[in-house]
Amino acid sequence: MLEYIDPQVKDLRGSNSPIEVTLLIGVSGEYDDATACESVEQAGGTVDAEIGRATLRVTAPETAIELLCTLEEVKSIELERDDVQVLAEGNQHSRPRVTQ
Repeated sequence: MLEYIDPQVKDLRGSNSPIEVTLLIGVSGEYDDATACESVEQAGGTVDAEIGRATLRVTAPETAIELLCTLEEVKSIELERDDVQVLAEGNQHSRPRVTQ
């Protein structure tokens, strides 16, 4: 069940535009990653990366946002912004983490 929706994503719900956007989707811990990724892809999104244990970086057309917002696995959905940077980019033995 959706607990948080970014105001900008809320504005895009119901869009008929095929323009692709990049989203950060928080998923419920009740579902495994494979199930969440499969649901996102069936809704029209492409999972580009798994960030941490509960966030997916997804590329999707604006037309898919409405369906993505209704998925059981989705807890939060927001547009990706440039205010997030990856830590430890050069260390191949470190898992990437994000900070704001």
